[in-house]
Amino acid sequence: MKVKLSGPPVLAVVFLLLVSVPTFAHHGAASYDISKMTTLKGTITEIKWMNPHVVIDIEVNEAGKPQKYIVESVSPLGLSRNGWTKDLLKTGDQIAVTGNLSKNGTHILRLKKIVFPTGKELTIQSGEDYAGQ
Repeated sequence: MKVKLSGPPVLAVVFLLLVSVPTFAHHGAASYDISKMTTLKGTITEIKWMNPHVVIDIEVNEAGKPQKYIVESVSPLGLSRNGWTKDLLKTGDQIAVTGNLSKNGTHILRLKKIVFPTGKELTIQSGEDYAGQ
């Protein structure tokens, strides 16, 4: 029995592969303003320790009103390689985060460093994106 590898079904598969490949690409730092660093002080409201990025939600007091910020980190594996553990941060912790805000004005920060009230600092090494900062 010969299998025919042409016609509409094969074209459909090729088309789907070509269209779906860009969705697997990593976005890197393109959506963040890497020309400047911003520091925010707030309270952790939620931590999502998952791939592809650990996400920390914080509440920041802006002009007397609470404002939610999403702090995007590297992967759990990337954090664990720097000594971070899942239990290092807890809901309710007061922290200062430094990183790059989103270019589109949304309240999303790409994390570079966390500072605890004790003064303890945790940094993230993200490669060439932070060269010179």
